[in-house]
Amino acid sequence: MTSSRPKLHVIIIGAGISGLVLAQCLRKQGISFEIFERDEGPAVRKGGYCLGLHDPENLFVKYLPDDLPSVWSTCHLLPLDLPSQLITYLPNGIAFRVQDGEETPCVRVSRAKLREMLGRHLEIKWGRKAVGVWEEGEGVVVRFESEEVVRGGLVVGCDGIFSGVRKCIPNGLDCIQLQQFPAAVVAGDVVLEGEEVKRQLRNGHSAYVSVGKEWGLFVGLNKLVNVKADEEGDVEGMKGEYYWILSRFDKDVADEKHWTKTMTDEEKLAMAKEKVKEMREEFRIVVEKTTVEGLKSSAWSMWYSAVQGAEYLKTSRVVLIGDAAHPMTPARGEGAVVAIRDAVQLSKVLRTIDTSDEASLKSTLQDFQQDVLTKGFEAIRGAREAFEGVFQNRTPMAWGWEMAPIRQVPPLPPLKLKMAFEPLEV
Repeated sequence: MTSSRPKLHVIIIGAGISGLVLAQCLRKQGISFEIFERDEGPAVRKGGYCLGLHDPENLFVKYLPDDLPSVWSTCHLLPLDLPSQLITYLPNGIAFRVQDGEETPCVRVSRAKLREMLGRHLEIKWGRKAVGVWEEGEGVVVRFESEEVVRGGLVVGCDGIFSGVRKCIPNGLDCIQLQQFPAAVVAGDVVLEGEEVKRQLRNGHSAYVSVGKEWGLFVGLNKLVNVKADEEGDVEGMKGEYYWILSRFDKDVADEKHWTKTMTDEEKLAMAKEKVKEMREEFRIVVEKTTVEGLKSSAWSMWYSAVQGAEYLKTSRVVLIGDAAHPMTPARGEGAVVAIRDAVQLSKVLRTIDTSDEASLKSTLQDFQQDVLTKGFEAIRGAREAFEGVFQNRTPMAWGWEMAPIRQVPPLPPLKLKMAFEPLEV
């Protein structure tokens, strides 16, 4: 029996992780959509670093079409046969770990590879920067910078922290106010080789955190390159591209005269190398080997959103998900997880929404938006508490799991190639 309900054409603004997940969920359900991205093409935006995904199968994989590669093929540890893993070292000498396994399924993925995977079989309309969104009759209109206009039944803003769609919603900027997180940050990139890579993998296969008295150091593997192995798959050599973030609480960081904005790169790097001297040598190496060219030259800032009367955000046929709705600090590594959950939740709502009843449709979308905001702001508070907690020896959270204490960091197992998945090339 054919449904008599009007079809709901969905306009997705933003081809980041949440926009692509939503598009693939809608493709599986046979719901009409178009996806627009302000970048001129897939190679314009830098891939970014990595994302820790909690229980990926139940998070979103089972809602995707069957013709996509496995999410495990985007793991940043490939081609090594190692589980995703994060270890946090607290000042009191206790270490905590979360690792992919039966009880705590998780995967650390390359953001660039995940975007490539999720972009399969989608017609992304590049070079479209939305500058106007408004409702018109029983639909919604989007105007792009090029003066192109498109119409649909729903607009979904998936366009990130500085969302253009949010600017177009009445009270959008008032209800979801961006604030700079009170943390001073120095960050950099470095390439390590051979035994140096193995030492870092032992600290934490995917990433690790070393917490000092005032400063915390996050070190993450971005990707492995030039992996060399013998005929039996035993790894003999490789390079690892690492990134690090050294941070501490600083309530004055928004001041235009703050040292993060006035110091030269040489001064910032020298200061970072001085601050990590209190940490163990195997943790310091990524900072000590960083050159000025590897330093992130701009003032590296973390943003989050503050709620100011979010109940007055009347979105109707325009809704926000992901960072457009609730920017958060990366302290618990859950920004992408929450954004993906938003996309999956919206796809479920759209599968059953009553498009023949305008009042019911708008009420359902409003309820969805408030639920997204409520859960998002809970995650924002959790991320801030997590950042504070590591300096107070609290049990940390990461990738959706409470990290388990470990008495001793186990030795790095023999490195072998993983043959089960062919890693995606980006």
